[in-house]
Amino acid sequence: MITFIHTADWQLGKPFAGIQDPQKRGLVQQERLEAIRRMGEVVQRTGARFVIVAGDLFDSPTPTKATVASALEAIDFLRVPVFAIPGNHDHGGPDSLWEQEFFLREHQRLANTFQILLSREPVELDDVVLLPCPLLRRQDAEDPTAWIRSLDMGRFGEKPRIVLAHGSTQNFAGEADDEEQSGQPNFIDLSRLPAAEIDYVALGDWHGFVQVSERAWFSGSHEIDRFPRPGQQPGHVACVTVARGAAPRVEPVKTGRLQWLVHEAVLDDEGPGMLDAQLTQGTSGAGAYVCLLKLSLGGSLSLAGRKQLDEILESWEARLVRLRLEDGVQLAPSAAEIENMVNRPGDPLISRVAAELVGQLGAGGEQAAVVRKALHILHSLCRGGVS
Repeated sequence: MITFIHTADWQLGKPFAGIQDPQKRGLVQQERLEAIRRMGEVVQRTGARFVIVAGDLFDSPTPTKATVASALEAIDFLRVPVFAIPGNHDHGGPDSLWEQEFFLREHQRLANTFQILLSREPVELDDVVLLPCPLLRRQDAEDPTAWIRSLDMGRFGEKPRIVLAHGSTQNFAGEADDEEQSGQPNFIDLSRLPAAEIDYVALGDWHGFVQVSERAWFSGSHEIDRFPRPGQQPGHVACVTVARGAAPRVEPVKTGRLQWLVHEAVLDDEGPGMLDAQLTQGTSGAGAYVCLLKLSLGGSLSLAGRKQLDEILESWEARLVRLRLEDGVQLAPSAAEIENMVNRPGDPLISRVAAELVGQLGAGGEQAAVVRKALHILHSLCRGGVS
């Protein structure tokens, strides 16, 4: 039996444009490198013989030289052979990254145990056979695993056979008959592989840890890079043990550190304080400084409650790596707040403006945000100062 680590979709150099603060954006990018080092600890702990990367080591076919050098240094930290195929983000082919002088030079200097597999042909090692299915363009109309269907496996004896492929295993382009391609780019038809001759299929492209069949798995990305989808375990690698002719043993091992959290709340005037407490509790384990939050809010608040909520959101936006806010909170000034603004004999201008704004509270879209902000300012003026 042989144990190895299956990983994919590192997408080093990913810009994370949704994170506005450049320092926080740099932190998320750096965590993708640090997760490779944590992967090295998994290699040592499990006794893994090698690591395979099933595509998308880089986020782009033209990563910066700094990204390339950092990636190769991190790979060298793994201290075991590393085999990778190009995916749709860092596809191979003529004049690709993998053939450029800088990459080739740094490859030899920094990570000579790393091998990028650019050909669809068997790679026979001492105790295992790799069947790489690299993507040689971003979108390939042909099934990248098709070449395996006619391969003579008998020459490999009792060595386990491992497929490396990058693409989708679900046909979103409709059913195709046996003689035709589905037409969906990078579609992997597992049903047409010689299942009895293959011991493990290491897949990349989906970013969560997902089992597809008895012998086929997506490892997911080694560090979480998006808000999670149901049924997936992002931020893991797959620790795989294989033997010829036996079902593989596959275990997810966490390597990610960032927390991509989702929270929904319907607020009333007691809600802002409760929301603050919930977010504090939800981030207490890892710390807010490594958390990204998608926050969906509904309900209604008075002007005072809205002011409290805005102050709380301002604090959390500063603490979190990212706050992605879906703000559906309706403004519902209390009778006392409306009375205080509209009936001001000494301030007829404020009274008139307040009455007009209150009448527009039902507006939608951008106008609603403008009305809300104006009422905030007016409310603060009435209380003795602009916030």
